[in-house]
Amino acid sequence: MIILDKEQIPKMVSMPEAIDAMRSAFTQLSNGEAIVPTRLSLDIHDKNATFLIMPAYAKGCPYYSVKIVSVNYSNPDKGLPLIQAVVQVFDAANVEQLATMDGESITAIRTGAASGLATDLLANKDSKVAAIFGTGVQADSHIKALIEVRGIERVLVFSRNKKSAELFCDLFSNKIKCEIGNIKSLCEADIICTTTPSRLPLFKYENIKPGCHLNVIGSHQPSKREISSDIVENSKIIVDEIEACKKEAGDLIIPMDKGKWSFDSVHGELGQVISGEVSGRNSEDEITLFKSVGNAIQDLALANIIMKKINHDRS
Repeated sequence: MIILDKEQIPKMVSMPEAIDAMRSAFTQLSNGEAIVPTRLSLDIHDKNATFLIMPAYAKGCPYYSVKIVSVNYSNPDKGLPLIQAVVQVFDAANVEQLATMDGESITAIRTGAASGLATDLLANKDSKVAAIFGTGVQADSHIKALIEVRGIERVLVFSRNKKSAELFCDLFSNKIKCEIGNIKSLCEADIICTTTPSRLPLFKYENIKPGCHLNVIGSHQPSKREISSDIVENSKIIVDEIEACKKEAGDLIIPMDKGKWSFDSVHGELGQVISGEVSGRNSEDEITLFKSVGNAIQDLALANIIMKKINHDRS
């Protein structure tokens, strides 16, 4: 059986490859070719943790996958990973287990790639300034994805921990201008990515500029959100999958529960934008928002790339 760790996975999938894989994955998700049951979620409240099981299969794919995820919201304060996971890959024809892959790296790459794809489809073409909330592996992956699809010249980094923000800026110092942001400078951002487990909004509608694009991916629980209700009310909302967001996207559920917004206002799924079924950005001043709670078809898409490369090398 193949075993791949977190050092090997990034070497096997480039960010452009991952973004292209997300294009196919979200198309399959929206047109019904992907078979993705609702993920099993176990909330372990006394440990401030969540346990998830996420299976996926796409019609015609030689593999199916199951990701097992543990999320501990206290871990970052202890210097430990927020997410720890493993992706199991099986032969779809005979159900033989073929591979065990590090799930943390796959999750980081595919999530950043999904936001990169959404940015490519929805952000203004001349976007140059990005803001990133968070300094973990998801933040790292998002910056790498953004610079693949837009001519980003400057990144504003937001973190509760100044030292973490400084270290994060140092990581990208030889690639792009990176600086610690503040709520006043947020209005300069053309693209905003939120990658935190925050329970409360990180900023409000008044803090962002007309025409900006947001990738909101940190919250996947009904009681948590990274953005305020007025941002949701004033944005064109594109989601990864509508039914999953109705169950898990606190950024959207909380405004709905308060009577501020309705899921009827969701413009469509990312796969529908890809296919042309729904429009993307309609004007330079329009605020677009991609809300993702994560989907197992994304994990399968990356696992499929890796397995193809392994099989090619063997032949």
